Amino acid sequence: MKRWKFLLPGCALVFAIAGGGALTAQGNSAQETKNQQLAMNWYREVIAYGHVDLAPKYMADDYVEHDPTVGGGDRAAFVKFHSKMPAKPIQPNLPKQPVKAFAKGDYVVMVWDHDDKDPQSGTPYTYFTYDVVRVKNGKIQEHWDNMRIVP
Repeated sequence: MKRWKFLLPGCALVFAIAGGGALTAQGNSAQETKNQQLAMNWYREVIAYGHVDLAPKYMADDYVEHDPTVGGGDRAAFVKFHSKMPAKPIQPNLPKQPVKAFAKGDYVVMVWDHDDKDPQSGTPYTYFTYDVVRVKNGKIQEHWDNMRIVP
């Protein structure tokens, strides 16, 4: 069974980006909409369907990864980490859609819900995770998330 450790410092980042309030796609500028679409396509093609060969299309040469699980902190480390799973045919939609995705300035936030069961009581519950990317010059410059798998 996998255990998750939540990286709480990133939560402050999401609230700082969101200004503490709810944001919706309707309020996005044209650039924010473009950034959000870039992030969603990157997540779908490179992460969800495993086509790390497309990483240079979406990710800056000097990309920074802030998830310590990935190791190395750069695009090469990201590609190496995500190459562990075989690529699947790219589909037009994500296998699971985020419950919320929004952009604010250079940042895009994707919020995901996950169902699980308490290992002792079997009580089902839902928890949320997020991914945040910063877009610069039409490429993903940085990525944060709030969890990592603990061995």
